[in-house]
Amino acid sequence: DNKKVTFHIEIDGETSGFTLKTKVLSEDKEAGGTVVTARGHTTFTVDLSICRLWSPEDPFLYDLEFLLEKDSERIDLLKSYFGMRNIRIDGKKVLINNKPVFQRLVLDQGFYPDGIYTAPDDESLRKDIEISLGLGFNGARLHQKNFGPRFLYWADRLGYIVWEEYPNWWLDHRNGAVLENMLPEWIE
Repeated sequence: DNKKVTFHIEIDGETSGFTLKTKVLSEDKEAGGTVVTARGHTTFTVDLSICRLWSPEDPFLYDLEFLLEKDSERIDLLKSYFGMRNIRIDGKKVLINNKPVFQRLVLDQGFYPDGIYTAPDDESLRKDIEISLGLGFNGARLHQKNFGPRFLYWADRLGYIVWEEYPNWWLDHRNGAVLENMLPEWIE
């Protein structure tokens, strides 16, 4: 709503004299950026000059670059992406960017005949989403396993809504030892 994105960056190791340059790109046009003094933990906000919202109908994503330098020498470069959108609940409606979105979701258990719960390749992940979209679904309830970053990447790129469940595999939640291991992992 405020056309800003806030980053929380954590850098390992010595950062004295380092700068962190951030660049946000919208279809190869610079949409925002900043230069900050790098510290172990750095939080900063970038104002966007171009604000295009992600939605299932228009899954627009910004490209993102973080360049870590010392004395104008490149130390590290990280490229990523992000989407701008807001999600909220209004009564029984789910709103994306303040518009109600009817969620027609399929239950996806992430099963592959050749690898059980591991996709054989990146194209298989994309194909699963494209088949679901082609059948009229706009998303999936991801069932009882952690789906990998590549699946979530394709969901972002293709405008696919996902609800991911935390896998509990019928754990006895009354057992203290189970909770001792599960709760920190769940929070993480």
